[in-house]
Amino acid sequence: MKKSLFIILVLTVNIVFAQQIVTGVITDETNRPIDSVEISVKNTALKTFTDEQGRYSIEVPEVAATLEFTKKNFKVQVVEIKKDITNLNITLIASVDFFELTLEELMNVEVITASKKPENQKIAPATIYVVTEKDIIENGYTDLTNLLENVPGVVAIRTDHFTFGGQRGFLSNFSQTLLLVNGREMQNLFASETFISTQFATHNIKQVEILQGPASALYGANALVGVINIITKNGSSDYDEIQYRTEFGTQGTQAQSIVFGKNINDFRISGSFRYFRSNLWDYKDFVKDTVNFRQGVPSKAFPINQEFKQNSWSLPYAAKISYKGLYLGIEGYELKGSKGLENISLDYINQSDFRQLALYYAGIEKKISAKLKINAELQFYKERFWGVNYTFDNVIYDTLVKNGHNPELPLTDQEIKDNFMMAYSQQSSSGSKRYKGSIQLDYVPNQTLSIIGGYTFDMFDLLGLSLSTDKLNPSFDETRAIENRMRKPFFRQYKNSLFLQLQKTLFDKLYVTLGGRFDYHNIYKSILTFRSGLVYTPFKKTSIRFLFGQAFREPNIFELGASSAKNVVNELDPARMNTFEVGINQSFTSNLLANIVAYKNIATNFIEPTETGGFINSDNVINVFGIESQLFYKTGNFRTEIGYSYVKKDADDYAGVSTVNLGVYPHRITGGLTFNATDNFTINSRINYYSQIQAKHGNKDVTQIITIPAFAKVDLTFSYVKIKVYDAEITTQLLVTNVFDSTIYQPNIRIGGPKQFLQHGRQLFCNLVVRF
Repeated sequence: MKKSLFIILVLTVNIVFAQQIVTGVITDETNRPIDSVEISVKNTALKTFTDEQGRYSIEVPEVAATLEFTKKNFKVQVVEIKKDITNLNITLIASVDFFELTLEELMNVEVITASKKPENQKIAPATIYVVTEKDIIENGYTDLTNLLENVPGVVAIRTDHFTFGGQRGFLSNFSQTLLLVNGREMQNLFASETFISTQFATHNIKQVEILQGPASALYGANALVGVINIITKNGSSDYDEIQYRTEFGTQGTQAQSIVFGKNINDFRISGSFRYFRSNLWDYKDFVKDTVNFRQGVPSKAFPINQEFKQNSWSLPYAAKISYKGLYLGIEGYELKGSKGLENISLDYINQSDFRQLALYYAGIEKKISAKLKINAELQFYKERFWGVNYTFDNVIYDTLVKNGHNPELPLTDQEIKDNFMMAYSQQSSSGSKRYKGSIQLDYVPNQTLSIIGGYTFDMFDLLGLSLSTDKLNPSFDETRAIENRMRKPFFRQYKNSLFLQLQKTLFDKLYVTLGGRFDYHNIYKSILTFRSGLVYTPFKKTSIRFLFGQAFREPNIFELGASSAKNVVNELDPARMNTFEVGINQSFTSNLLANIVAYKNIATNFIEPTETGGFINSDNVINVFGIESQLFYKTGNFRTEIGYSYVKKDADDYAGVSTVNLGVYPHRITGGLTFNATDNFTINSRINYYSQIQAKHGNKDVTQIITIPAFAKVDLTFSYVKIKVYDAEITTQLLVTNVFDSTIYQPNIRIGGPKQFLQHGRQLFCNLVVRF
């Protein structure tokens, strides 16, 4: 009996030491307590925050663990916890100006998208480009499109409806890319597409992580060529302030926004709201251009004095409350546009598009033990959209001519309304819905091993469109029937998913990642995807990556037959992607850094339209080879970065010739130069160079390859930052985009009618940001 008690006592002592508790108080240099300081155990998911009195308490899983103390506007402090340390008081030092930091310190960035957990970008098992809030301010990025234009391997094309483009040689409307906000999907439900317009502004962005390469092993469907993850300010637990922002500029642009976050002991409330309106760009001359825009359609059919006017507004919003691991939130937007240059229209004044998307979520994040954390979350999405087109249609026009219309005369207003108006609507419906439940376990048995696994149930209950040629808000039939195009039975889809990822550190220099995912869909059945990564750090300033990833894009309801008159479901398999890549990050000095990555994409089963209006899986294998590189250099008050992208895509047979890189830019260069003129005044210039490109003519009735010349666009940003006025901090900015008012064309990669797209000319914007 005594022996048993002795054994129990020894085990109890060992457990206590294995779960050592460290407490303390965090103060500033004037000995005032600091709240909301994040205290984390390095290389684990363990963390806590100080309360209003600066107090904290954290369990340390190992006696040789390392604690990291971080707080915005303060220097990060790192302390190794030894066996006898149970009380640790820390004084945080206010951050020095960014230009006093080395590039290595500036670029010591933590990312979450590569592994669904925080980790240093240098050892993340993926190629990730990070744009921080500081980058956004210095470069004057106002929306996501503007930001993506400056990322290596990414192409963003403005249409003033929604952004076309993509990653690593696969261009469309970012339909091969998964868009996340704080790790939650924000694709549109109707076609599972990434719909990027003015609703994704930068007012609430803390950081954007652009993951290049397939990511379905972690995120499932549609992360075919990459992931864009927007980390918001209000969604970050360390954001504890109020920010008001006002913007105005050319084309009647104006916006007002507010972002706030407040921690009150264990309770937190945060939110973000923005109202934006603009006339965008005036294309009144371009839409009449019969050579560069509406080539391939009879010019005499259009009104002689055709007017052009845009009116766009957006209202993105977010709110979240949390208490002791429980949280509840909403993320969404309302958006209205005039469809821009998307189609060749007979009436740009009355053409419009309205969209509503809302995500409601609730969950719990709980630390079961020092080594195990669980997150469970329920999500509900709702979407509706409606609008009206006046797209020119050659078939309809030819019929009118056969029935007596004089082809030498323009169409009358009545002829346009009676024959070319097409309203599409879900306005009278209950909307498309999505129900998603997930659970994720994070297990960190020691500082060298991390295991993440989870399960997801996902159900879509989608609606089609009610179409009308005479009513703007036609009635909607929600009866589920194969003959009802508004709600066919296969519009309801569900899937179950399991994923597992293991990360192991070997010899303090080798970081191994292995992961896999199983998805079962009620239509296309089961699919497996895998990933692996090996990051080797032979020297302190060198890291080498060897990566392999798989991904898939599932067919959307259009491709499955939503618009087909046939009452059947098209038998389609998901498109597949395998990617191999190798990369190296090198710090030559503390102020000279470079990275380069080479990759090979192999795509199969791509879904393509047929001449009869259906869709099939292509037998072609698409190979894309590419190189991406960045160079960063800092000297004195100057800092510069240069990015280069090279892409070589297999030849396409089109218009009787075989063309390599058809619709793909072979070369892109992006560069930035920032000069800190004073402690508060910064000047930034950016240049984007696109090489000459050969692309399909944007009008499907014109089988022709066009050549779009190379161009360079220069932007300037003047920032006067951190002006102290009582308890507020003010930042003012003047932005000049396309400084030299260059004429820039980009390809119509979706072949929607216009030959090509004209990009915005010179624009001026002013921003005022007040932080409390």
